Amino acid sequence: MTVADASLLASSREAVLASFPLSRVSEAFFDEMLGVLPPAHIAGVPGFFVTEAVCDDVHAQFVAAGSRFYGGYVGLRDRAGLITHARIAEFEAAHPHAAELAWYPDGLEGAAS
Repeated sequence: MTVADASLLASSREAVLASFPLSRVSEAFFDEMLGVLPPAHIAGVPGFFVTEAVCDDVHAQFVAAGSRFYGGYVGLRDRAGLITHARIAEFEAAHPHAAELAWYPDGLEGAAS
């Protein structure tokens, strides 16, 4: 792989990660993803991962916390980006009135009612 190819892959990976950052999601969205493929779990990490990668090492992660549900694309190579209860608490503090997504942000449905 050339340096240019590696740079293009890295920028594509970053664009994919940015397209679905940590977000509130509907319970229906969470449940739908739980049933899509057998979920993958990582010891010590909350929630589950959709086993099919979006690209490279990027997977969708979903977490139920309290009465809310969260999701986002995460890179498995850089564990700092995984959705944790600490990241959820930071998200809630910064976005107390965040919209609840009914589907992926680039999907047709947008925010839940």
